[in-house]
Amino acid sequence: MLLCLAPGPGSAATDLPGLDIMPTVWPQSCLIETVDPSLREDRRADTPQGMPLPDARQELFDVIHYGLTLEVMPDYGWIGGRVNVIFKAVTEPVTQVVLDLNDPMLCVAVTMDYPAPDTLSYSHADDLLTIELGREIPPGMVGSIQVAFLGQPQPDGLFGFRTDTNAAGNTVLATVSEPWSARSWWPCKDDPRDKASFSTQITVPDGMTPVCIGDLLQVQGDTWSWLEVDPVSTYHYSLAVADYTELVDDYVGSAGSFQIHHYLFPEDAQDAELDFAVLPDMLDFCGDLFGPYPFPGQKYGMAECVWDEAMEHPTAVTWGDVLVTGDGQFETIIIHELAHQWFGNLITPTDWSQIWLNEGFATYCEALWAEHKWGSSGLYNFMGSHNWGFGYGWDTLVKNPDVTDPAYYFNPIAYNKGAWVLHMLRRWVGNDAFFTILRNYLEDPDLRYGNATSADFQRHCEAVTGEDLDWFFHQWLYRQTHPVYRMGWSNVWQDGRNYVSVRLQQVQIPDPLDGSAPFKVQADMRLTGAGLDTTVTVVNDQLDQLYTFIVDADVTQVVLDPDRWLLHTMDDNPFASGTPTLPQPVHMLAAYPNPFNPRCRLVWEADAATHDRVEIFDLMGRRVIARNLETAAAGPRTFVWDGRNDSGRDLPSGTYLYRITSEGHDKDGATGPWRLQGKIQLVR
Repeated sequence: MLLCLAPGPGSAATDLPGLDIMPTVWPQSCLIETVDPSLREDRRADTPQGMPLPDARQELFDVIHYGLTLEVMPDYGWIGGRVNVIFKAVTEPVTQVVLDLNDPMLCVAVTMDYPAPDTLSYSHADDLLTIELGREIPPGMVGSIQVAFLGQPQPDGLFGFRTDTNAAGNTVLATVSEPWSARSWWPCKDDPRDKASFSTQITVPDGMTPVCIGDLLQVQGDTWSWLEVDPVSTYHYSLAVADYTELVDDYVGSAGSFQIHHYLFPEDAQDAELDFAVLPDMLDFCGDLFGPYPFPGQKYGMAECVWDEAMEHPTAVTWGDVLVTGDGQFETIIIHELAHQWFGNLITPTDWSQIWLNEGFATYCEALWAEHKWGSSGLYNFMGSHNWGFGYGWDTLVKNPDVTDPAYYFNPIAYNKGAWVLHMLRRWVGNDAFFTILRNYLEDPDLRYGNATSADFQRHCEAVTGEDLDWFFHQWLYRQTHPVYRMGWSNVWQDGRNYVSVRLQQVQIPDPLDGSAPFKVQADMRLTGAGLDTTVTVVNDQLDQLYTFIVDADVTQVVLDPDRWLLHTMDDNPFASGTPTLPQPVHMLAAYPNPFNPRCRLVWEADAATHDRVEIFDLMGRRVIARNLETAAAGPRTFVWDGRNDSGRDLPSGTYLYRITSEGHDKDGATGPWRLQGKIQLVR
C-alpha cells in the first residue's frame, strides 16, 4: 500500500505541535544502538579472545560485487538462494576463495561462471567456506563464482537474522549484521575493509514487501529487484520483510535530489508521518555541513521492524517499532542514523576497535542538531546529558581488539566520550577549523567509500590547524580516565585591586597508560560577585596549578566549565586529604523509551559479576513487580518491562519508580549490595 504522506521539502518539525520544545530528557543513542541482552556472550576465561580476523587467504582477493538471488520464508525463519561473488586477485595468484559462513547454515553447491564455467569442490568447517577454484586467478584478473546456500539462521551478535510478530499479529523479518553477523545468514567475506556493490533479487510470500539497501529496479509478481551501486561493507547489507505501508516524498535541497521513502507497519503510518516530518530539514542541515548525500539519486528512509533499537543501513535505516511514537521524542535518533550515512557508511572504520569514528561522530551530530534547533542552550543541555556522569565507565575510546563480545565495542563510551572528544576538539581549534576538518575528512578521495582509522582523522586535523595534536588524541583515545578537579579560590586586595587566585588540582585516579600524568585541556572559569560576571579561559596542564586574575570586586563564586566544553567531573570535597576513590561498580544508565508504551528497557552496567534484583513500585509505594535475575558477567544489563504487574494485569498510565539491587564483589574485593533507582512513565 502506497501513501504519499510526508510533508514537502522544507517542512520543519516546528510545524507540528509539541516537536519544537527542547527535550528535558535526551534519548541515548548508545542504548538504542546496542545489543539484545539475550545475545550477549559471556566473557569467560575460556572464551576465545579477539574480534574475528580475516583468514589469511582472504587477503589475496578483493570482492567487487555481490549478486544475491534469495527466497525467504519469514513464518519459518528460513532463507535460501545463491550469491554471485565477483572478485579480483590482488597481489598473488588465487587458487581458493574463502568465505565466512556460520556452520549452522548449509552450502549446497558452488560453481564458477568466469573465467570458465565449472563445478567447484568446497569444504565447510569452523565457520569458513573454503572453495577450490581448480585454477589460478592471476593478480589483477577477475573471477566469478556462484554459491548456493540455505538454512534457518540463528540470532547473532547485536541482532543477526530474526523473525518476529508485530502488535498487529503480522510476521516481520529483519536483519542487522553489525558488527560481524553477516556470516550468520549468508556467505560473504565479512570484513568491513572489503566494500562491494550489491544487487538483490528476492522472492517473498504474497502480500509482503522486501526492503533492501539501494534502489528498487523492478517488481515482477512476488520477486523484487534492488541495486546498490556504491561500495558498502557486508555489515551494511540488510533485509526487512513485512506487510508495509509506504510513505513517499521527493526531496530537493542541499543534500541533493532523491526520494524519501519509509516502510512502516500500517498501524504506525500516521505516527511515523509526524515523527519523520523533520527529515527534510535534517537533510538540508547535513548537506550544508557535510556535503551531498553519499548515495546520490538513491532513496533514504526507514524500514520498521520489531525492535527497541535502530541501525544505519545505507539508504534504508532499520527502525524499531518502539521508536515510532508520533510525538517526536526520538528526533535526535533520526539525525544520528542520518549522520551515519556520512560517518560510518561513506567512510567506515578499518576495524571495530575504531568504532568511535562511527558512533562518536553520529552522536556529536545529534549535539550539532540540538545547537542548530535550540541554540547554545540545546548544545549545552545535550552535552551535559552525555557527560561522564551518565555512567559509561573507565575505558579507552579506541577499543581493545582482544575482546570477543560484540557488545563491548558498542558500549556507551564509543558514543558519548566520542562525541565529547569532538566537542573539545572544536573548542580547541575553533569553529571554522573544526568544520573544515570534517569536510576535508569526508572529501578525502582515499577515504570516501573506503575505510579510515583514528590516525587518518588526526592527520586531517593537523593539516588544517598546522598543529601537532598527538597529545590531544593520545590522552583522549588511549587513556582510560578523565580529569577530576578540586578547586578553591581567594581574594587578595592590593592597591585597590583584587588579585583573585584560583587553585585547580587534577585528582583523578592513575590510569594504566600514563599513570598520574596530568591531562592538558582548555578550561573556562566563570568568576562572579557583586557587579562582577566574567569568564576567563586557561590552559590546564599540571596536577596542581595556580591562576591569578585581576578584577575590581570580590569573587564570591568560581564555576569551572560553565558552558560544558570540557569532559570532567568535580571532586565533592575540595582540597580534602586522602586518595580519590573509585566509582561505585554499578552504574545506572537511562531507561528508554521514557515515557513508554508498550515496553520500556531498564538499563544498568556493572564492572564485575553481580546477581541483580529488579523491583518496580507505583507512587503509593506498592510493589507491582519483582524479578530476581541470573548472575551476569561484567557489562551492561537490561530488563524489559511491559507495563504489567506480577499477575500479568495491565497497569494504568502513570509514573512508576524502579529499584535495582546488585550483589557481588568488585575488583577490589568490596562487597555489595549496591542500589540504583530511577523513574519511568507509562502512557497508555
